[in-house]
Amino acid sequence: MRGRVLRVSGQNCLVELEGMSVRCKMRGRLKGGRRESNSPVITGDWVDLEQDGPDQYVINGVEDRLSHFTRASSSSRPYEQIIAVNIQQLIIISSARNPSFRAGFIDRAIVSALWGELVPVIVINKIDLGLEKEVVAAMGVYEHLGYQVLQTSAANGEGISDLEALLKGTDSAIMGHSGVGKSTLLNAIDPRLALRTQEIMHQHDRGRHTTTAVQLYPLKGGGYVADTPGIKELHLYGIQRSEVAAYFDDLRPHIDQCRFRDCSHLNEPDCRVRTAVDEGQIAQKRYESYARIMESLSV
Repeated sequence: MRGRVLRVSGQNCLVELEGMSVRCKMRGRLKGGRRESNSPVITGDWVDLEQDGPDQYVINGVEDRLSHFTRASSSSRPYEQIIAVNIQQLIIISSARNPSFRAGFIDRAIVSALWGELVPVIVINKIDLGLEKEVVAAMGVYEHLGYQVLQTSAANGEGISDLEALLKGTDSAIMGHSGVGKSTLLNAIDPRLALRTQEIMHQHDRGRHTTTAVQLYPLKGGGYVADTPGIKELHLYGIQRSEVAAYFDDLRPHIDQCRFRDCSHLNEPDCRVRTAVDEGQIAQKRYESYARIMESLSV
């Protein structure tokens, strides 16, 4: 039997199977050996199931993944923390205020999305609180680069129908800092989600501390959305320093014009990227995001 993983809590998985949600265990061989990531089964996986008694199911295998949203763990020995897989879009939520807007976080999320074969979409929430010049300027930069930017307010309903249309019929993950309003936006789109969340957590988690669990929801208009826990810092995983510039659409046209082929675009002479920044062809804030990412990655 083939099912879709909706939630993973430790060794327990909630799987959608023929319109039902069933609790599953992982077959022992999936858990064995040395792992380089957080779990052998991830929210969004398509899995092969076998019934193992009344209302008991076992996951025998995991299908190849087509995409992923991943970050590096914040432990002393970072490993790959896969958050959701087999999705098409990464919906990056930022708030206009409370918490304050952080373009650098959005830029990191865009890089993570592109590396994972996802389409990044930027949502500026809480626009009812007002848009400062910095936010307006950043939205203009992202739109100029071809990224879709939505403005929303769960408080007055502005932009909710646009976000609902964006999610309809496709599989997405929604992410952002704590307090930006991710869950509030989802519940504005589908009020049933809050009730279903509590029901699923009660049935599946049974009192375990699962604030970091990722939940994949079927949407009433078709498609799925993964609600992820608030992320304080997004540490990139699997990307080499030499690859970072290629994930910045505004830097990429200039990187072959530098004097040195292995130019890091940080301090080498005759760097065309830095010249483009000085000439206004690349936004200063975007270049600063690039530089901070480079500094955060090991040489």
